[in-house]
Amino acid sequence: MKKIVPFIILVFLCIFSIKAQTNLKERTVSVSGTAPLEKTISNYRIKATLSMDQVYYADTRMENLEQLKKQYFNALKEQGIDITKFEEKEMEYFSLGYQRDGTVLYYETNSKEIAMKLVKTNLQGVQLQFQVKQFVTPEKNKEALDNALKDAMANAALLCKAINTSVGDIISISSNLYKNEDWVSYYTDYQEQFSVSVVYQMK
Repeated sequence: MKKIVPFIILVFLCIFSIKAQTNLKERTVSVSGTAPLEKTISNYRIKATLSMDQVYYADTRMENLEQLKKQYFNALKEQGIDITKFEEKEMEYFSLGYQRDGTVLYYETNSKEIAMKLVKTNLQGVQLQFQVKQFVTPEKNKEALDNALKDAMANAALLCKAINTSVGDIISISSNLYKNEDWVSYYTDYQEQFSVSVVYQMK
């Protein structure tokens, strides 16, 4: 019995060695695929930085922050904006290093119409930043994945054809699965792509 055990171990080692050599000889093709990723905007946010630094020399009639804030709020009221929804973060303003009085105001809404009114109401001494919160539904994520895989397969087939072979099974795959974002700057001319990296066997 003791003589049989080493023999069995030797057989297994031979099998593993042969398998390893076979894997080393296995031919593969590595490609990437992309597809448009459709996002949905859930909320809009306007950051308004009010600073006396900007109006000190431009408008001598503006004496203090309260006057600037009143003028800004009056302009918004004329547009039908509910100014009670503003969230003020005064300490954030002072952390920005301005020399004179000011404050930072945030307004969040799910209405694009209201957001556009806010971003268009710009006065001397008011600096605006437009942001959005976006998400991708599971259905849209899967749709982008399926289309990216089709693109990867097409790219692999093209490469294999160049050396007179064909595409086999997938060996490995990785992707940049989209994670829903918090607040980001909004660029209307940017189409985000879902991408995958795939390794196929060659037949």
